[in-house]
Amino acid sequence: MSARAHSIDGRTFAFTAPLSAAVPISAYVSIVVDEHTYLGQVLEVTVDTGSPAPAGSPVARHVSGRGRLLTSGSPAFGDGAVTAADSKSVAEHLASTLGSNSAIELGRLQAPTEVAAQLLAKGFGRHTFMCGQSGSGKTYTLGVILERMLLDTDIQIAVIDPNSDYVNLGSVMPEKATRLPVDEYRSLAARYEAVAPRVQVFGGEGSEDRLQALFGRLPFRQQTTVLGLDPLTDAEEFNAFTRIVRNLDTEEYSLDDVMAAIRLTFDDDARRLGLRIENLGIQDQSIWAGTDEPMMRRLSDDWRMLIADTGSLPSAAEASVASAALLTVLWERRRERRPMIIVIDEAHNVCPQNPQDANQALATETVVKIAGEGRKFGLFLLLSTQRPSKVHQSVISQCDNLLLMKMNSVADLRSLSETFSYAPTGLIELAAGFGLGEGLAAGKIAPDPLMFKSGTRLTLEGGSDVSSSWARGR
Repeated sequence: MSARAHSIDGRTFAFTAPLSAAVPISAYVSIVVDEHTYLGQVLEVTVDTGSPAPAGSPVARHVSGRGRLLTSGSPAFGDGAVTAADSKSVAEHLASTLGSNSAIELGRLQAPTEVAAQLLAKGFGRHTFMCGQSGSGKTYTLGVILERMLLDTDIQIAVIDPNSDYVNLGSVMPEKATRLPVDEYRSLAARYEAVAPRVQVFGGEGSEDRLQALFGRLPFRQQTTVLGLDPLTDAEEFNAFTRIVRNLDTEEYSLDDVMAAIRLTFDDDARRLGLRIENLGIQDQSIWAGTDEPMMRRLSDDWRMLIADTGSLPSAAEASVASAALLTVLWERRRERRPMIIVIDEAHNVCPQNPQDANQALATETVVKIAGEGRKFGLFLLLSTQRPSKVHQSVISQCDNLLLMKMNSVADLRSLSETFSYAPTGLIELAAGFGLGEGLAAGKIAPDPLMFKSGTRLTLEGGSDVSSSWARGR
């Protein structure tokens, strides 16, 4: 006995099947009606236990489910035979959804495994939310996406990298270090090496390009945030700072210039301001450009990817200031209308629901603005996190794409299902059973909800876990 399906609207179908012919959720199926074959995807499956079974016999009787018809112009039908779709039919369907748009090859489908899992590059013109617990392969998979973005699109990409995971995106691994077939590796490597010089990494001390900002080029509000000045509770020092920077008569001043002006001012309020800066050690932070050019001015005219390696900065406070400064600059440049993807890794630490300090609050406020208004200026977010419940809800709610890796938390999966209603609940629930590198892609980036297994990177993943050699047998 085979699985049987019917459709009352020509767009969706329902089916029933005995356990021996059960159709798994997310599977592509062929539905044969008379002499016609229609392609569909199963999005919901329920095991029907039926009436109580005799002792010793299986409890479950059959399965039933629903899905979406993918063949254009499918009619309503009363009865059709359901079988697993062959890989050629699935590949042709997915290729037809691309049209003239570029594809981002993510890896392979979980089933059928012979078919490439491709994302719609144009879909990243909406905000994207990526999440997965530690050890799910999320960082590696995001690296695959960023590599393919460089290869197959022209968009600029700015990455906030708090764990130094993406610092090697500007150089290709040696052939022997990859798992790619030789011909495929050489073809991709040649293309990648052509664009790699346009990847610029900015980091802490010892980096070829320093992650630095000119204090005077920060918005006035961020300057006072860095100094911890409140216009009401610190009224005298706030006023002294306002007068000092106004008298500098330029926006090209450094924190050293501010301190020099304070020393020339015989004013108690200015003296207290100077003590504040010295006591907090703000002037000694490595992120301030003195005579050096700030980061954004050292970008080449044709840059493709900017990586802010905040993980190489000596303190969380400096990383927070640097993240807020970069996000503010990108937002202020929005009227240039140059399409850009802003990648924020560990987003729960950059734009959390409950900011822990003033700089984090400023970064969060800026990300919320980009989430709400950035698309009309060509600014698109790609947020990655292992703590989805900790990311600001005003940001998550604006995301039209979901990339979900392994996630065990029932509460997180339930919340994701409610927020990303375009992703079938049954598919989201499967995330608890995903293996390394397996995931779900849904939204504008995917022609259908895609269950994928991520592909192989060309560049070396940065960062590293602590060695587990302590667990080796003796």
